[in-house]
Amino acid sequence: MNSTHATLQSNDLSRAIEVEVYGDAGQPVIVLPEGDSSFASWSEGGMIDALAPLVDSGMMRLVCTDSVDLMGWYSRYAVPEYRLSNIKNFFKFVEKDLLPFVADTCGDDRPPVLAGAGMGALNACVLMLSRPQLFGGLLALSGTYDARRFVVGELPEGWEDVSPVDMVPALPQRGKAVRLLSGLPLAFVCGQDASEDGIDTQRALEQAFEDRGIDATFEYWGYDVRHDWEWWRKEAAEMLPAVLSPEGLADRRLSASLAYAEREAKHAAAQLADAQARLSAANDALKIAKHDLDVTTRRAKQEEKSVTTCGETEAELVKAARVAWAERDRVAKLLHEADSAANDAQAKADAATKSRRDAEWILGEARAAASAARANNEAAQESVVACEEEAAAATREDALARQRLEDTRALIEEERSKAKAAAEHALELAQKPATKTPASKKPIAKKPIAKKPAAKKPAAKKPAPKRTTAPRKPAAAKKPAATRSAAAKAPATKKPVAKKAPAPAKKAPAPAKRASVPAGKPATKPAE
Repeated sequence: MNSTHATLQSNDLSRAIEVEVYGDAGQPVIVLPEGDSSFASWSEGGMIDALAPLVDSGMMRLVCTDSVDLMGWYSRYAVPEYRLSNIKNFFKFVEKDLLPFVADTCGDDRPPVLAGAGMGALNACVLMLSRPQLFGGLLALSGTYDARRFVVGELPEGWEDVSPVDMVPALPQRGKAVRLLSGLPLAFVCGQDASEDGIDTQRALEQAFEDRGIDATFEYWGYDVRHDWEWWRKEAAEMLPAVLSPEGLADRRLSASLAYAEREAKHAAAQLADAQARLSAANDALKIAKHDLDVTTRRAKQEEKSVTTCGETEAELVKAARVAWAERDRVAKLLHEADSAANDAQAKADAATKSRRDAEWILGEARAAASAARANNEAAQESVVACEEEAAAATREDALARQRLEDTRALIEEERSKAKAAAEHALELAQKPATKTPASKKPIAKKPIAKKPAAKKPAAKKPAPKRTTAPRKPAAAKKPAATRSAAAKAPATKKPVAKKAPAPAKKAPAPAKRASVPAGKPATKPAE
């Protein structure tokens, strides 16, 4: 793979910016860095090697550039105005200096595609929303799209201009930017591992795009997909060809919908198995608690009898001691014998008192053990009830997931049947003898057959602690009905949007346009 290094001087940033270009042909892809803000971040993260087959085949050229994130996004405790100025000046550098360099170096008439991971995804998204007319597409991996995550306290004035979740709602509903964005391949991807702490901002951005009627792809990969270079290499290798190919993202949505449904069904089955295991363990604990309660209750009754016996013995011996002392007073001449008898009786009384106190202490211990056993029994019963409820909810979720899987398979079979019918019809037309078209009339282009949207299906209640997904609205029309073609009206790649389930509930399945790819290496080929 050939590479070329260059140094660009930016007047807005008052500094030199390093740029590395990989490849000799293909549509240019501007790569915005992550981590150390260096043009070498993708190379050091293994991204260049992972994308080498696409570069060597002439599909694309990679243009890696420095950024000033260390003086902007990452400089959390600097003066907000200073940080915002550096962020905006970097975007000016891309527009005024980097784009002309790319045009001169690559010599490709197609506008460059933007790509980035982490902080690079945020910068790429802001550039695309600010200047959609300058770029040919976007691939954003594991981005955080709310500028509030990078400031201390409230969002400073002017920062909403670089915060995608604020920029999209501010776009005019029928403005030029919305029309331009709707015609571009836009892809946002992140995993669902705990390290993906920006996933909620991607969901918020997805809702904002849908509210504005902007068609974009939002994918949520498996629960083991982390925020690191290993997964970004896999995501970029799969997603960049789809972004660079005509209808690539649309074809990917069809093939990914089944994989998403299968993964969710598998996850629901695992949740059901875990719930059943916890229920079994709770039942075992309840049996042990009941046994302990029976044993301690019998012991307490036995100790109560022991205390009663000791008390009766004590009363008798105390009475004997009193008689002995009275006899001693009456029989003075037998003082020695009476003293001996009295001392002996008192010793026995003291021993009986000690025995009684020991028995009372043992009784207190037995009562405490019985009380603890009763508390454990009550807690075990509550645990069984909770586990039974969780198991029931998991069973419902498993059934719902299986139904979604069947619905998705049916939808894809329907799409395949329609495509096959259209192909057979086109073949019949092609085999008919050609007829001359009058010189004054042009042949009328046939409109593509509109596809009916799949019926919406309500989301089922799911057990806590899973979060719910906000309800999705269908994309708003971008042109008057009279000028739109039948194909434009048909939501060919839309998946039924699940209604929001009441809390506590698991998240409802996402729309098809953000279909997740299973963990490991997700499928890349569209459904045939």
